[in-house]
Order: sequence, then structure tokens, then C-alpha cells
Amino acid sequence: MTTLDTPLSILGGMSANTFLRDYWQKKPLLIRAGLVDYEPPLEADELAGMAMESEVESRIVIEQGKTPWQTIKGPFTEETFAQLPEQEWTLLIQAVDHWVPEVQELKERFRFLPSWRLDDVMVSYATKGGSVGPHYDQYDVFLVQVSGKRRWQVLAPDAYQDQAIQDIDLHILSEFNSDPEQDWELEAGDILYLPPNFAHNGRALDDDCMTYSIGFRAPSMQEVLTGIRDQICEIDNEKHRFSSPSDHEEPHHAEIHHSDISYLQQELKAMLDQPEMLADWLGTYMSEVKYPEFHGDLNQEDTQTSLKDALKGVPFFRPGDARICYHANAENKLIQLYCNGAKIEIAKELEPLVHAICDQVEFDFSTLETDKHKDILPMLSFLISKQGVVHLPAEE
Repeated sequence: MTTLDTPLSILGGMSANTFLRDYWQKKPLLIRAGLVDYEPPLEADELAGMAMESEVESRIVIEQGKTPWQTIKGPFTEETFAQLPEQEWTLLIQAVDHWVPEVQELKERFRFLPSWRLDDVMVSYATKGGSVGPHYDQYDVFLVQVSGKRRWQVLAPDAYQDQAIQDIDLHILSEFNSDPEQDWELEAGDILYLPPNFAHNGRALDDDCMTYSIGFRAPSMQEVLTGIRDQICEIDNEKHRFSSPSDHEEPHHAEIHHSDISYLQQELKAMLDQPEMLADWLGTYMSEVKYPEFHGDLNQEDTQTSLKDALKGVPFFRPGDARICYHANAENKLIQLYCNGAKIEIAKELEPLVHAICDQVEFDFSTLETDKHKDILPMLSFLISKQGVVHLPAEE
């Protein structure tokens, strides 16, 4: 049984507890040969093919293009690639784990961290000299070198000025003075972890340089406040109005008194002092899909057909774009299961089953004893309708 104290190969033999204590959101970690048993599932021409699809988000960055740090957005054509220079360009493709199961499998190896924080996997393919410039991310990221070599130069947040080059599409730092103690060459299998706001400059040292970026969702406090505001506003509070307290000395009729401000603070704190409301917002937000325009619910007929298939033992799996998490509600003692931005409440006795669904990728639901609890079928129907689990495609 794997625990937080189990040595993990993807952390170079370090345990999750040691990583969380000493590195997570604190300082970079270079892991040599953390991924030696992974066969890259995609070649350069396959990545180029993905970048020609309209559903796939892609970009090409050319340092010395028609303009400095020229950025071209996909989808592309064969002519686009034919016109690229020999070297010093980078192809970036977002959410490759949504389309390629082998890339999704790689992301599963990082579930020693909260899976509801895991974002998509971006693939960067670069020719020799290719770079997207010195920049920083506002979230944690693991940079996995899959093929070729790349040099990474890293600066702590207090070691650079956040001043970007003007009049370009990317946020690239105008000055980047490298730190020789954080200057590394990564080969295939090496991994570099970076906490939020650590500036980094990567440059391909050879052709066929491929890096997978595994990032973590980190909503800004502005997003959090906006979401919580919307959640609160859904409640009928029309009769709950601002009311000036009357227990202070009579001010000038035009003065907003300090006691008025204190009253407002207390009222706002009371509205936010609802842990289960905050948990519900967080579960809904963090389970929302990245590309809702390509995602929809199954209709009732298709849901019922798929449910019957699942109970007969037809293989199902959790697709790469599905987001599933849960919260044990302390007030009503129910499990709130979130899937792709939606929620169902089920009995706490089913928490072990919820664990199994969150831990696995492929499923045989025919082993479920559906008559043991009334919530099993509604839960399974919910997951199928929200496409949190789908039919496993037949092998070609």
C-alpha cells in the first residue's frame, strides 16, 4: 500500500511527505531520471497533426520571426510547418492528456498531490535553440523532459523585476540575469519542479526536444471572490439590508461613522462564515472542464443505454478531460461528489466506492452490488451522464 512516506520513483526516491515539507510551493527541485520507464507516445509529426485540428489549442513561437517572439495560433496547415525556419521555433499544444491516453497515464503518476488541483498537460516541441522566453507561471509546475535536451535557468521571485517586453503577445521578462546555482541541463527522464512565480528560461539544446508541462490549477483570489459572490447572490437575501447601528455617538449627518464600517464588516464576515457553502463552490469550480464548448451531457436515453452496458460489464474509463472530486459534508453527513462542474449527494457509506472511482482509470461496473444501497445506481448514472466515465474504445 502506497502512503505519503513511500519512496516514489517520480520524485527520485523521495517520499511525498518529504517533498511536501521541503519543496512544495517553497523551492525548485531537480529530479534526475525520475521518469526512465516512460516511452513517449507521440512523435513530432503526430504533434504537428494534432496542431492541425480545430479542437486542439496550439501555438507556435518563433524568437526571430517576422516580429520578435512572433506567436502564431493554430489550427495550422502543412504549409505553416513548411514555412518555419530550420531552428529556433517551438510548438506548444495544450491539454494533450485529453486526447492521448498515454499522456493521461503520465499525469496519473502525480496523484500523490491533490488530484483536484491537477490541470492539463501541455506539450512543448522545439527545434535547436527553440524557446518561449524567460517568464513565470502563477502555479506549480513539473517540467518533464521526454526527449532531447533542454537547458533551464531559474530565478527566485525576489531575484527579478516583473517587467515584460512591450508590444508582443507573450509575457516575457525584459531582463533575466541567470543564477549559476539554478542552471541545469535536462535529459530525457529528468524532471524539474518549480513553485509559483519562479521565473524560468528554457532553451532546446538539440532538435526533437520535447517537454511535458504538468501544471496545477490555482484560481486567483479575484476569481474566488467573484465565484463566492455569485454563490451568495443565488440565495434570496433581498430582505437582508444594510442597517446603520444606533449605538454610537451622534455623528455629523454627512459622516459615515466607524461603527457603520464595523457593522458592514461583521455582516460580510457572517456571510462568508459558511464552510460548506465555500466547499460547494470550490468543488464545483475545481471540477469544471477546461473546454466546455466541446463537452456536453448525455441525454437521458443514451445515459440509460450506457448504464445498462456498464452493469453488463462493458469496459468504461475516465477520459482525460474528466474532473472528479468530492467533499464529505460535515453538516448533512453526505458525500458531495463533483463531476465536470456538477454535483450529486450520496450516502457517506459509499465513500470507499467514491475513493475507488477517483483512484482508477478503467472500470468494470458489473461487480457492483447495486442492491446493497439505493444511491449506487443514481451515482453511476450521474457519472455517465456528465461523461465522467465513458465507454472504453475498442482496440484497433
